[in-house]
Amino acid sequence: MKSTTKVSLLVIAAAILLATGCKKKADPAQTAMLMLHIHTNIDTNEVDQGGVYANWAGKSVTLTRAEYYISGIKLTRTDGTTVDVSGTTLVQWGIEEYMIGNIPTGSYKSISFNVGVQSADNHKDPATQSGDLATQNPIMNYNTTANGYIFLAVAGLIDSSGSGTPNKAFSYLIGTDALLKTVTLGDHSAAPYNAPYQATANGSITIHITGDYGKLFNNVDMIQSNQTNSTDVNTALATTLAGNIPSMFEYEE
Repeated sequence: MKSTTKVSLLVIAAAILLATGCKKKADPAQTAMLMLHIHTNIDTNEVDQGGVYANWAGKSVTLTRAEYYISGIKLTRTDGTTVDVSGTTLVQWGIEEYMIGNIPTGSYKSISFNVGVQSADNHKDPATQSGDLATQNPIMNYNTTANGYIFLAVAGLIDSSGSGTPNKAFSYLIGTDALLKTVTLGDHSAAPYNAPYQATANGSITIHITGDYGKLFNNVDMIQSNQTNSTDVNTALATTLAGNIPSMFEYEE
């Protein structure tokens, strides 16, 4: 009897193992790659190295530096549900294509993101970070973990003499947790675009965006108010400029 019971148990165990081994494994979620294509503009003009452009007041401006961090990317599907995309990307003048990360397949209608570094990462030592949060050249942090990263840095020259030739330097460094700004773009599946983004398995979607520094400078006297670093130089100016950040961005097409 004992022998029969042992054999029966072995048979049952073998059957369980067989059933488990034959069970089909779940397929991994199908994904696509999210790409961003970002242009650096002043008004409707794409900025070239050494180019001269008019700001909101008609003053001639040339840029020598233009970069910012984006984080907290969120995509909205056409059914209204959202997808969070982790990571932080440094957008630099002269680079247009950015590979952001994998997203689920599906149909998407809009994007939002932060300009800046989210608080959880903002106060870490860049020397301990990887990717775009590692130490940058030129420096994109305030050299203290208390102040954190520079969220947006733009510098150049503006015409202060009326000659039409930019001659006076300006430098705007914007940062600190309080000045993290969220950008929300509209519904790309509706007019005038009528083109949702279709993410297919092993494919990619590219969202084309324009970052307009002309709108960042809107209503700022760049001759008299030509410098801020958000921490101890003209902090009121930093707040004004940061308030213009959400209006800087729009779809390119």
